[in-house]
Amino acid sequence: MNCSFCGHEIQPGTGSIYVTKRGKALYFCSSKCQKNLLKLKRKPRRVRWTDEYRDEKSIRIRSMAAPTVLKKEEKKEIKKKPEKKKEKKKTKKK
Repeated sequence: MNCSFCGHEIQPGTGSIYVTKRGKALYFCSSKCQKNLLKLKRKPRRVRWTDEYRDEKSIRIRSMAAPTVLKKEEKKEIKKKPEKKKEKKKTKKK
């Protein structure tokens, strides 16, 4: 059985169960998790020490493309290319 907030496994004989008015059972490994979810109404995805946050963070990191490192030669070629300046069209004001 895992904690409803942090996702850690609950050892037998420890933790607590909170039953909502609708009959849903929430399992907590510690009072820290219980207070964060029920009293402080925090979302597990925003609390750094939870498994949900870690999973979301790893997905976020994977989705970000690693910046490509250009070789020195490629950098020189980019600098050598002359940039075309945009000419502004002159309009007559009446």
